[in-house]
Amino acid sequence: MTKKTIHHFLILAVAPFLAFAAPAAASDDRGTPEEAQDMVSRAIAYYDEMGPEAALAKFNTDPAPEFLDRDLYIFVYGPDGWLVAHGVDPALLGRTYSSFTDVDGKQFGLEMQQTASVGGTWVDYKWMNPATGEVEQKSTWMVLHDDHHFGVGIYKP
Repeated sequence: MTKKTIHHFLILAVAPFLAFAAPAAASDDRGTPEEAQDMVSRAIAYYDEMGPEAALAKFNTDPAPEFLDRDLYIFVYGPDGWLVAHGVDPALLGRTYSSFTDVDGKQFGLEMQQTASVGGTWVDYKWMNPATGEVEQKSTWMVLHDDHHFGVGIYKP
């Protein structure tokens, strides 16, 4: 075999594997279910340690890496049903559960309110991914703690 033949052979042998490299890299840009659950746990621990006022201010105005990572971010509904913290879109603050409906008409805010528990639950809906700017399928881990609903969602590829 000549060097040119070997070079062509190597390209043909490796090319199929390169096709799978791009999707793998893209999936690294997305949070996992375990990371979402962990972020909610860390947010609740921070809330308990620092108190509601300091924690909610931190989640809203200074989202440190522990509460904002790639497409993962914390949001919190207060006891009265109003959104009191949102890690990427402060314009949503002050909205109620019932005001959140996805592009298919699903009232996911009400579902979050009705199904969140101390043990946590997943709620599925469609929402704009701040990392891509596209409406995507999303699943959010919701936990009820101290009459607040803490949530972090993952965007599904």
